[in-house]
Order: sequence, then structure tokens, then C-alpha cells
Amino acid sequence: MSYQLPVISYQLSVISYQLSVISYQLPVISYQLSVISYQLSVISYHCSLFTVHCLRRRG
Repeated sequence: MSYQLPVISYQLSVISYQLSVISYQLPVISYQLSVISYQLSVISYHCSLFTVHCLRRRG
């Protein structure tokens, strides 16, 4: 039983390392998502301006 303890502690350290990596990546991912949503809103704003411009030229 004693030889399993180092293996268990090693696995726990690996798990804690993976969790720390995940917790580091989460704010980065959320930042990238906010940037993407900002770019999408800018694109939709330009599309609406273009649509209004086209409708005015027709009318």
C-alpha cells in the first residue's frame, strides 16, 4: 500500500496543475469571446448603416 502513495500524490499534482492551467485559460477565453462579440457588433452596425444608405439611394 505504501508504494501507491507516491503514485497517488503524483496524480494529484498533475490534476492540480491541469486545473491551474484551465483557470488561467478561462479569463483569456472570455476576453477573446468579448473581443469577438465586439467585432460582431461593429460589423452589424456597419451593415445597418450600409442598408440605410442603400434604402436612401433607392428612395
